[in-house]
Amino acid sequence: MRAILFLLLSTSLFGIQNNTIYENGQLTFSSGNLHEIRDDVETSVRGYLSDIKTKLGHEAAHEFPLLKQVNGFGESEHLVFQQTENDIPVFGKTIRVHINQKGLISSLSSNVRSINISTIPSFSKMDAMSILKDELPFSKKSYLKYKELLIYVKNDSPHLIYSIESISFEQSRNYLVDAHTNEIVDLFPLTFDEGPTTGSGVNLLDEPVDLLHIYEGEAFTPFGNIATPNLVCEEFCFDYGDCDGQNYWGCTITASQGDCLDGELEDCNGDCFSEWYMQFPGVGNGFCNDPWIEIDDSQLSTGMYNMVDESHPELGTIYTLNSYGGFYEDLSYVNSTTTNFELVNITNSHQSGVSAHDYQRKTLDYFWDYHNYAGINGTGKRTISVVNYFSTSSISQRNAFYNAALDILTYGYGGNGYRPFCAAQDIVTHEFSHGFTAHTSGLIYRNQAGAMNESISDVMGYFVEAVYQDGGDWTEGEDVRYSGEGGRSFIHPPSHQQPDHINHYYFVDYNPNPLWSNDFGGVHTNSGIPNKIMYLVIQGDEHYDIIVEPFEDDIVQSRIVAGNIWFAWNSFYLDKEDDFDIGREKMLQACYDLYPNRLDYYQTVSNAWASTGIGSPILSGDVNDDQVVNIQDIIIMINIIMGNWDATDTQLILGDINSDGIIDILDIVGVVNIIMN
Repeated sequence: MRAILFLLLSTSLFGIQNNTIYENGQLTFSSGNLHEIRDDVETSVRGYLSDIKTKLGHEAAHEFPLLKQVNGFGESEHLVFQQTENDIPVFGKTIRVHINQKGLISSLSSNVRSINISTIPSFSKMDAMSILKDELPFSKKSYLKYKELLIYVKNDSPHLIYSIESISFEQSRNYLVDAHTNEIVDLFPLTFDEGPTTGSGVNLLDEPVDLLHIYEGEAFTPFGNIATPNLVCEEFCFDYGDCDGQNYWGCTITASQGDCLDGELEDCNGDCFSEWYMQFPGVGNGFCNDPWIEIDDSQLSTGMYNMVDESHPELGTIYTLNSYGGFYEDLSYVNSTTTNFELVNITNSHQSGVSAHDYQRKTLDYFWDYHNYAGINGTGKRTISVVNYFSTSSISQRNAFYNAALDILTYGYGGNGYRPFCAAQDIVTHEFSHGFTAHTSGLIYRNQAGAMNESISDVMGYFVEAVYQDGGDWTEGEDVRYSGEGGRSFIHPPSHQQPDHINHYYFVDYNPNPLWSNDFGGVHTNSGIPNKIMYLVIQGDEHYDIIVEPFEDDIVQSRIVAGNIWFAWNSFYLDKEDDFDIGREKMLQACYDLYPNRLDYYQTVSNAWASTGIGSPILSGDVNDDQVVNIQDIIIMINIIMGNWDATDTQLILGDINSDGIIDILDIVGVVNIIMN
């Protein structure tokens, strides 16, 4: 099996990309194959910093002291250089350099500033401590402790400051006192009541988010070490040479379930993983699965306040991680020194974190409140979102995807007209819903089964957006694009190169050899058909001369009915390889089982599918199902009323004109009106 699957919103696959970001004329971020490390790592890095010091905006950038040098996974290394002026550290200003497994500088981030300030204090540290004694209430249980002389930039203005700690049992703080004016410039809390709390922030649309569930401190439950499977063994054809460059193309994969659960396979270590991983990234597709991705949660950096949501443990903890500058490299929890996440420095990923964290909370709440579905797997498994990954691998940063092996949602940084891909509620829910599908129907990602998989994610994104954004809209992903143009349309799929009928020009026929190059048989194209069906049953419309009545005249109620049917359809009825024809039959069955007394709903579902060329429409009054309403139907109805015949389920659906659950004289009057009109 040699397939590669992205559960994405587009089908682009790109090579390594160079990304460079400047702010106010200074280089703040760069990624790609930037520089080859030779001999001593620190010396080589300093040489590179010297070469680009003008771009960094500081002539002494290559001379900054090394603050930290740590080893990451797979022989990667990470160096942090501390900005100083006359040997005085500049608070929070660093250059971070990341070296990949190939010995190349893969990314660099910098927030250094050009500092123009005297580094000679006008007041002594004793003067500063005296001013604090005058400002702070006296207590026998508290004392002041001098820490260091720093340069601190606040509101773009540098200050030479004394860092002094006020320490007490009840509350400790770090005061920053200006060494030139002897005034308090800022303060930070040092006493942390670790545990869940709430915060606020600004999202990628520059909208305030007043309620974020976060965690103060780092005593939260870790999500544990996670890794993609090890596939470098004979059973997996040694990953077709992605690790050693050898040729294994004549090999046949002999993977087995072993002692794993249904839907899982054993990897080379005997560990279980989702068989979906064989679709993405699969084997022989350029990813060395020995394993490909490893995350050691003990290596993730934290802050005073972290984007960890433990507010509803029964639905699973939400962890939001920052991958700015790489692809699953140098990960950290999105964090802040205060409960307000609104730093404009993009390397902190505050805005992306706010969007992903907030939208994921709403997604989990919707699935639980409306469907009693807990977490990504239905039983309260944690949700991990990784934001702002960059294209340091072959995966485009203008995308988002669900990693089936890790059960992780990953959002690219965007660029070239795109915001980071967690900017839209419907996209965040879209990716989560791929996990929902993986843990329920397991629809494979190819041909019409894959199109239904993709559509279910689109549809669930619409449902959640509608609940939390005043009814939502009939396009998807418009908030990701600065232009505001959606990536798909539920009303008119052809406007985005998707079919709305099986005879439409854009419809993709069954492909016996579904590959990445043909969109696995049109999964992102043919999804327009079930998307159109969802629109029709909620809104109602005439489509290809077939009238589809909405479930309810009240669109909110109509949407709730549709949500219940789609959720049940995916959770309990669909199988992995179902096509549109079987999908239609199963949706009709789900509708009937959920709403046995609402045969009008059944007709709506049937006619919506029929309007896209799948199945036949149901004509009210057509009791003998011959696609015409005439006197023959009235004769059958009279015999049913008189007790001569027992009405079948189909006859009851077709003959119950007023939807009261029985066929009576009022229905005959209705049929007569249909014939006359």
